[in-house]
Parts: sequence; structure tokens; C-alpha cells
Amino acid sequence: MNRRDFLAGSMTLAGGQKLLGSMGAMAAGDRSSQPLVAPHDLLSTTYTESFLRSKLISADEWHPFPTASERGPWEAIPADIRAAFVEKAHDYHTAGWEPLLASVFLNFKRNGNQAIYQAKFFARRTQLQCLVLAECMEGKGRFLDDITNGIWLICEETCWSNSNHLYMQHVGIGLPDVTDPIIDLYAAATSQVLAWTRYLLGEQLNQVSPLIEKRIVIEVERRVLKPARERDDFWWMGLNGSGRKLNNWNPWINSNLTTTNLLIESDPQLRLHELVRITRSVDQYLNQYWPDGGEEEGPGYFNVSPLCLFECLDFIESATGHATNIFANPFLDAMGRYIMNAHIAGNDYINYGDAHVNASPEGTVIYRFGKAVHDEQLQAFGAWCAASHGWTATGEGLAKVLNNPVNAFTLNRSMTAVLDANEIRGAAKQDALLRDSYYPVMGLMTAREKANSAEGMYVAVLACNNNRSHGHNDTGSYIIFQDGEPLAIDVGVEAYNSKTFSADRYKIWTMQSAYHNLPTIGGAMQHNGAEYKATDRKYASNDERATYSFNIAATYPKEAGVKSWVRTVTLDRVQDKITVEEDFELERAVPISLTVMTQRIAAVKPGGSITLKLASGEGAPSLLKFDGAQFEPKVETITLADAGLRGSWGKQIYRILLNTKQPVVRDKWSYEFTRA
Repeated sequence: MNRRDFLAGSMTLAGGQKLLGSMGAMAAGDRSSQPLVAPHDLLSTTYTESFLRSKLISADEWHPFPTASERGPWEAIPADIRAAFVEKAHDYHTAGWEPLLASVFLNFKRNGNQAIYQAKFFARRTQLQCLVLAECMEGKGRFLDDITNGIWLICEETCWSNSNHLYMQHVGIGLPDVTDPIIDLYAAATSQVLAWTRYLLGEQLNQVSPLIEKRIVIEVERRVLKPARERDDFWWMGLNGSGRKLNNWNPWINSNLTTTNLLIESDPQLRLHELVRITRSVDQYLNQYWPDGGEEEGPGYFNVSPLCLFECLDFIESATGHATNIFANPFLDAMGRYIMNAHIAGNDYINYGDAHVNASPEGTVIYRFGKAVHDEQLQAFGAWCAASHGWTATGEGLAKVLNNPVNAFTLNRSMTAVLDANEIRGAAKQDALLRDSYYPVMGLMTAREKANSAEGMYVAVLACNNNRSHGHNDTGSYIIFQDGEPLAIDVGVEAYNSKTFSADRYKIWTMQSAYHNLPTIGGAMQHNGAEYKATDRKYASNDERATYSFNIAATYPKEAGVKSWVRTVTLDRVQDKITVEEDFELERAVPISLTVMTQRIAAVKPGGSITLKLASGEGAPSLLKFDGAQFEPKVETITLADAGLRGSWGKQIYRILLNTKQPVVRDKWSYEFTRA
């Protein structure tokens, strides 16, 4: 039995109550009395082939949103949103379209840089998306030529995939082979953008030339729909029996294929065939999901994993006349509620693995998710997120999303959001600062001093294994905030390059346990792999404290000689402090270093303490207290060159090392984080 099968069936009623309660799932009605059930083949058993054959609305009749010709809903969009889109579209009209050169595509093979091509690639889709929505909102036809140019340029591209994903083609990394189209994240997303463009503006584009719509259909069919129908060997599908672990690629790609297929495919049998395949594929992802509803890739991938699953289901529901009650499944609600449990304060979220601390979850989609599963708290949190950033935000928040190339492939989202803007802006809004959460299978705990407040200490610990998708060697590392400000941090990830997903991944410093809040034992760091995991986990929480203990001995290679290393992390709600205990036994005496990563300026004081102050000079300082007789502290300054890391932490961060003064074979230590 593997880790994901452990709770694949029904949990006991008591266990289900405890888990749902810990995750804050005390919404309306008797939700908390329902046992949490990890679904198996949820989609394919709900949307059977016979069901789809009888319920699936034809492509000609499916009308999920108003087209540009239906002026009422587009003119009802708030005036500031319409003005912002039109102004941005005018900027694009003035700037024109940039070329995509083969030499830039080759950067990844030549020097490992994918960012330059990706930025230009994203920019085209961002530009087209904005122009399409601006034309729908304004309805004057002045952006139609710009849209035509964008469609034509994208259809003329040799490849719709990113340069670093060409390992999927038979000839490998380099230039794309036009005879071997692959379906990656960006090919599927491009097809979705073009499909919605045709749906929204087909009538207007036909007045420019009927060949535009025809070209969209030809290219989407050739590059995406046909290979999706005919192949089952793309790893993200999970259909070829390889047993490979799936991640966000599966729901992200399948959600885009769902809308593309529903909108573009005119042959009823092929349309049905592809939807059946999609349900089988998504089931493979969902069957592997942590049975407690935890997202192993973290909040940084929440937008493109659980939220894409929701969109996939939402569009299938729409295309089948909302004939099922699939959103009543409490497991889906638990998946959605994860983002509230992972929320620290403001726009900060726990960021284990390949993520930045500022997650910026898609509030408008969270709102729709909460509405679909009848979770008022999740719905209100979505509206709260949407108010500060995203397609329905105001002022700077709206400008930021319009200028962010990462939002290049989101007509699924941007279109839905702006059409629902009045509802979302007028909805009840509530921040989610839940006091406790615990995911017993994945091994994640979070705790704060008191609910509904960022004041006081906050701690999160993931005691899982080192084989998580987008994971680092960080099992058992803690994240600590004080009054909503970082104290002990997870550094995050640098921009992806050729090393990130290669055999050299764990040579990157941000991936190593020595740069997480963990011990380095005789020079040995944690290792990557499913067998390198935390064991003997014990969790408890009450009004006075939250305590989490676990053994991380197995996360280190055998040569480290770790017999046992039990770490216990306790949040004392009465004294507003966090205590970490290290109780260990080794095979031989070796020097040990305890790492604490921080963005705070660290000042070592005599007698066993370090004062930690925010570089801004604002906020209350913190104090790290330890046994000065046992440890010799050292503070290293790490200058950050990566733009993403600088955006999270500033120009530099600090690595505190509590080094033992002599080799140690066994001991029990205690150190604490408190107010200075």
C-alpha cells in the first residue's frame, strides 16, 4: 500500500469529523458531520459515456457566455474595468506585434535560458487576450485588425510549446519539429485562447475574412485536438500505464482541452470521444491526490492545479446542462479549502517547494469554486482575494494583472471574471486566518496564536517526504511569522532553467536542506526520494498550544548515521512563542549545524541569543534564544540576484548557523523564537 492509497476509501466518521474540523470546514449545514472520502474515478463514473451521449450539448448549441454581438452583458461590466482594458488595448495597437525568432527559441538548448523566449511567447497571448476582451467591451470594431494580426501570427508559429518542453518531441530539445506536434501546458492554453476568440468574435472576424475562423479550427485541430485523440503516451495524461506521478500539468492541460474540444470540435462522435478521454485522464490525477485534500505542490501551484480541476468540472457541468451533483462531493471542497489553510497573512502563503511567498491566488476562481461547492467561507475568501488583485480588482490591482504576462493564457478566467465583476465586487468578503489546520496523510500543520488575526506567532511545518512534485529536500522545515511578518523563511525558488528539472536539481542551493530550517549532520544534508520521509508524526492542538513532533532520521542518507532525530515544534499561545526541540541519537559523534533562514537583520548577542529586526525598521523585533554553551552562532549574508527572490525578500537574506562547539553523538536541545 502506498502513501496515496492509505486513505483511498472512506475515513471513519470520527476521523472525517476531525479532519474537516481541522481544515475549518465548518460551513453551512451539516458539512462537518460528513466523512471525507477520497474519490476514485470520480469523473469517469459521473460523466459516463452513456451519460455524455445523452446529455452533452452540441457545439452549435452550447452557449456558456454572451458573444461580442450580445451587447448587454459586456456593457454592464463596471466602467473602470472596461476603460482599463480599452486603454491597454490601445497601447497594444500602438506597439504592434513582436517577432518570435528561431535563435531565441534555441536559447534553452544553447545556454539553458528559457525566460527570454517565454516572455515573448507569453506577451503575444497576453496581447491577444486583452485585445479580444477590449473589443467585446467596446464593440466598435477598432481592434479587429489587431486581433486578426495576432491570430495570424500565432497560427503561423511553428510550435505552440515552450522551448524547455521539447524533450517531449522525438528529436528532443532544440528547434521544434513541425511534423511532431506535442501537447504541453502552453500548446493547450494557446488552443483555448484561440477557441474563445472564435467563440466571442466569430461574427466580427468573418466580416474581416471567413478564412480567419477556418484557420483557427485547422490549427487547433492539427496541433492539439488530433494528437490528444490519437495518443495516450504524453506523460501528463496518466493513460499509458507508466505509473508516473502526475502534477498540475494534468488538470491545467485538461481544463484547456475541455474548453477547446467543446468549442471547436464539430464532429459529435469525436467531441464525445475526447471528453471521455479527458475524464479518464483527470481521474488519474485525482486518484493520486493526497487523501486528506492537501496540495503537495503548495499554494504557488494552487491556481493551476485544484483551480484548473474546478474549471474542468465547471465547463463539463455547463456543457451537460448541470445534470449532476458532482460539486456536492466534500473532497472537492476540502481541496478548495486548502488555500485558506495555507494563508499566512496579506498576500503571503506557506511556500514550500517551487514557490514564492506571495502566491496571489485567483480570487475570482476561488469565489466561483466556493459558490459551486456551497462553501460560504471559501466564497467570501475568494471575493476578498479578488478585491486586491485580479481581473475584478480596482486601481493598481487591476493594472497589475493587465500588465502581467503570466496571465497570458487565461481567457477561461479573465472572460468569466469580468462578466461576473458586478457580482464578485458586491459579494461578502472575508479574510481567512484560520487558527489551526492539519493534513494527517501529507503531514502539513499550520497554527497561529488566535483565529482571525495576524497578530502573534504563526508556524507551518511540512513533515512529508522528499519526492513531492516541485518539492525541495525540506522535510520537517518550519516557516515562522510574527505579527504577519516573516521571521524564519522558506527561501523559495529561482527562475527555472535547464538545471531545475534535471539530474542537477538538488545541486541548486535553494533546493538543499542546508538552506532550509533543518540540521546538517556531519556535513550531510537530506536526500531526495520517496523513501526519505518523516515518520512517527504526532499532532495536537488546543487553546493553549499546538504541537507537532516527527522523526526526520530517514530523510538523511545512511552514511549520515542518524539513528533517530525527533523534532518537536510547539506554538505556545499563552506566552506567544515558538519552541523547537531536537532529540537525537547518531551512530558516531559529528559536528552539527542548525540552519535558520531569515530575511531579518541578525545581531548576535552574548550568552545565547540573536536579535532579528526587519530591514524596514518597522514591526516588533524577534529574538532567537539558544544554549550559548552548546552552540557557536554564525550569520552569513546571501545576496540575491534572482528577480523573483528579490521580489519576495529584498536584496539579501541571512543564513543563521547554530554550530555545535564539539562533535555530538546524542543530545536534546531546545531553542525558541519570541519577541525581543
